[in-house]
Amino acid sequence: MTRLFLKSLAASAVLAASAISAPVFAADNMQTADEFRTSKLVGTKVYNSANENIGSIEDIVLKADGSMDEVVLSVGGFLGMGDKYVSVPFSNLKITRDGTSLKIVTDGTKDSLKALPAYQFFKS
Repeated sequence: MTRLFLKSLAASAVLAASAISAPVFAADNMQTADEFRTSKLVGTKVYNSANENIGSIEDIVLKADGSMDEVVLSVGGFLGMGDKYVSVPFSNLKITRDGTSLKIVTDGTKDSLKALPAYQFFKS
């Protein structure tokens, strides 16, 4: 009888602990105004403070912890030819919503971005 009671008590403790602990993958299920989908950022044109198109987002680089590290911009090309890929810190971008589209602005000029070293992608 004592063993049955102890087994029941142990099982109850395990169930209670699992019921009060938060799920490992719990997350909000609604996008907020200060969140941006990477699928919408890639391919978006980037402008300078003079509202000149200076490139577009080619890719987004994430750190192992999931935070955004840098953004790879495509600059200097014409119709997809002769592009140069350069990286800038994600924090250098100012992203705003313009109706249903995104507006991305960064400091600098097309020439200052083209002067940056070319970004090298890993193959994997």
